Amino acid sequence: MRFSIVFFSAAGHTLKVIRHVAEQMGGVDRTVDLSDPFLKECTFGKDERVIIACPVYGGRIPGLVVERLRKVTFESTRVITLVTYGNRAYEDALLELNDTILVRGGIPIASAAVVTQHSMVPTVAANRPTEIDFQNLSVFARFALQKYDDMHAVPVEVPGNRPYRAWSKMPVTPVVSGKCVRCGMCIQRCPTMAIWITDPKKTDPSKCILCMRCVAMCPQGARSLPPAAQQAIEKKLAPVAKLTRENEFFF
Repeated sequence: MRFSIVFFSAAGHTLKVIRHVAEQMGGVDRTVDLSDPFLKECTFGKDERVIIACPVYGGRIPGLVVERLRKVTFESTRVITLVTYGNRAYEDALLELNDTILVRGGIPIASAAVVTQHSMVPTVAANRPTEIDFQNLSVFARFALQKYDDMHAVPVEVPGNRPYRAWSKMPVTPVVSGKCVRCGMCIQRCPTMAIWITDPKKTDPSKCILCMRCVAMCPQGARSLPPAAQQAIEKKLAPVAKLTRENEFFF
């Protein structure tokens, strides 16, 4: 049986992970992209198979994910959950995602915390997931698939704390260099419609969640973090930059 995948993947790393897991379990039947500002309400039945994935922002799942999952209803649907993080820590994110799924009517039966290349500092966890990571994810997929045969599956236990850790966004938005040719791709792809339609060099700080999608997908390489902010995040991540963290799996 094929799977539905529900995901938020700003820079593309999370999408690689969830697609790999789904392909190992039979393939993708339905796609729900939580980055779509015009996401419509959808429902998954008891016998449907669903995988949900999102990145970790400061030890939490993005508030945007929580908000848009309110448009998704599960009818006692068994769900596999994944969070991806850039080598620092996933802290309360996996627990928060599973709690959110439970509130929406789903049953998280297997979960994973997967290391991927950091979206702000690409030299941290560079080129992850690696081939070994994908091999580990394939093993996870096989074990997780067995949980779908258990009609009495209970929610999987994962690490984390309640209340969840406090989180606040860095008070900056991406800056634009003279390389910008005003192609409008960043405007079209921004999950929060934070970039001005009339001037792509302007970003609304009240809407921007610093997901880095506009930076990652700009064909001209014209968008980046302000230099001071880039230096600050690199300094913060320096202690974990050379660590090789292992992916964690829960059944």
